[in-house]
Amino acid sequence: MNKLREKPAEEQPRKKKSSGAGQVPRALIGILNGSFLTREHVLRNMPFILYVAVLMLCYIAYGYYTERTVRELDRTSTELKEMRSEYITVRSHLEKAEQQSQVASDIAALGLRESRVPPLRIRVDEDELSTLTER
Repeated sequence: MNKLREKPAEEQPRKKKSSGAGQVPRALIGILNGSFLTREHVLRNMPFILYVAVLMLCYIAYGYYTERTVRELDRTSTELKEMRSEYITVRSHLEKAEQQSQVASDIAALGLRESRVPPLRIRVDEDELSTLTER
């Protein structure tokens, strides 16, 4: 990159290979101060690095979406249980109110009484019906 500061390959002194223990702190320092981002191989791979960063953001967003969905499912489940218990309570009250003895006692308060005589069926012949409607 910087051609003025680079020495030709012949003039550059060779570095001695040291053990891996000395390389780890240098790599850590390079990461912490950000100098590793200026190296040529990092710059060449910048589109891939940005792609991975976008994937990580999508993964985090998906995690938040999943948590919100689980909370909504839990809230809906709780609401369903409450509505089911309310339905059972209302249904039992309605069944009690529909019983004949309960209806009889409710209408007795209004001054009405239950009829003990069964209803009669009135039959009319068609001929009689036609004569009644003509008049």
